[in-house]
Amino acid sequence: MRRDDVELLWPGKYDADGQRAAIPSPGQGITPLAEYGDDPGAGLLLHGDNLAAMDALLAAGERVDLGIIDPPFATGDNFSISLPIGEGDEVHRAPAYSDRWEGGVAGFLAMLDPRLRLLHQLLADDGSLYVHLDPTVAHPVKVLLDEIFGPECFQREIIWRIGWVSGFKSRARNWIRNHDTILFYVKDPGRFTFNKRYVPYPPGYVRRDGKPPKGKGIPIDDVWNAGPGDLELRGADSLDSIQIKSFSREKTGWATQKNESLLRRIIDASSRPGDRVADLFCGSGSTLAAAASLGRRWVGCDQASMAIHLARKRLREAGAGFVLATLTPGRGQRANEATDQGPPSAAARQPEPEIRGEDALLIAAPERELSLAELRAAQEHAAARGCARLEIIARRWGFAGDALAGTSAIETACLHWRGDEPALPRPAVDVRVRGLGPWTIAVELAGYGHRAPGSPPDVAARLTRWDEWIDAWAL
Repeated sequence: MRRDDVELLWPGKYDADGQRAAIPSPGQGITPLAEYGDDPGAGLLLHGDNLAAMDALLAAGERVDLGIIDPPFATGDNFSISLPIGEGDEVHRAPAYSDRWEGGVAGFLAMLDPRLRLLHQLLADDGSLYVHLDPTVAHPVKVLLDEIFGPECFQREIIWRIGWVSGFKSRARNWIRNHDTILFYVKDPGRFTFNKRYVPYPPGYVRRDGKPPKGKGIPIDDVWNAGPGDLELRGADSLDSIQIKSFSREKTGWATQKNESLLRRIIDASSRPGDRVADLFCGSGSTLAAAASLGRRWVGCDQASMAIHLARKRLREAGAGFVLATLTPGRGQRANEATDQGPPSAAARQPEPEIRGEDALLIAAPERELSLAELRAAQEHAAARGCARLEIIARRWGFAGDALAGTSAIETACLHWRGDEPALPRPAVDVRVRGLGPWTIAVELAGYGHRAPGSPPDVAARLTRWDEWIDAWAL
């Protein structure tokens, strides 16, 4: 940056040599899992880390015309999803995602920075980006976006009123907090898509000088909500806004869901039919559903399994065509697996198991595979401390089914591991449904088993009914 530029600083922004920290390149691939609809090529729904997803899209030569993201707001909260149970008002709240960052806003910026830099690369030369934020982080993110895009690429700050004032908001001893901020940037201020929309002038409308209007109408961004009197006087067609209304028919239970009317307004203004729209924090899929309804192609990504489940269900119900895909192990991971070695620096940072009496527990990092070298190191560590049993929890395994044979005298249990090559995430159970008659359905969970049979025994002894193994279910 130039000496007279303004920038944000946080731990890790620059490396030891004073250079801007490199953007991680996991080198993961995109593997289709299923196709839906008549035109599956119209959409791509990716399950995985959006940083790895953008890296994979760029490696494949992909570009997007419009980006719309609604990242976490660094609220410090853990968010849940509300799942209805039966036909009543009862709901089950399940964990959705965490918005807690080590270091607070600094940790949040460290997460967001490489993703915004990749998104800038992913945008077409005439592309646009909308970033949805709240007042807590809108200002530092604005400075960060100016650094990445350039101040001249900032176009507008859009204020979105998020609801009516009632309850706690009306009782607060302060100004009402009742809006979110949307920052609008373009890749090139000299060439970007913007389809300005107008509300037609009402019959008999004249200018203040008594002359008829010359323009196409009243720009939509110049009008807002009105009360019942204005509505009756001027007519519903003359009043338009990004609607602040109940969108109960769209609600999926996702805590931070946005209504589709807001997203349709943005997509209609900043893209053309056939353009590709990207939402890399897609949540329950509101942006994707809005893009599909307007004839745009789209790509969505989220790391939360429940978000992908809701988005897939929502898009299928809307009749959208798309491919559901996942991210596969990257170049470095595949090389490590082939040579039976961990990453080059694995020896310096191999995780050590936690010792509890005669048992040891190792929890691997969720974003990477556990290599056989790391597993053997954990076995040696546990055996050296007199442990009789080692339990390992990992999301991905970097070794084949016979790799454990004769590797250690210590008893080893790999939770989530089936003894075969785990190249892709797979369903834990095979659900088979058959009809038995009117209003009767039998569901069989085939191949279901306890992830660590016999451990811990005190918990297993208390689980006597089949439904105690189920976290949540719905028909």
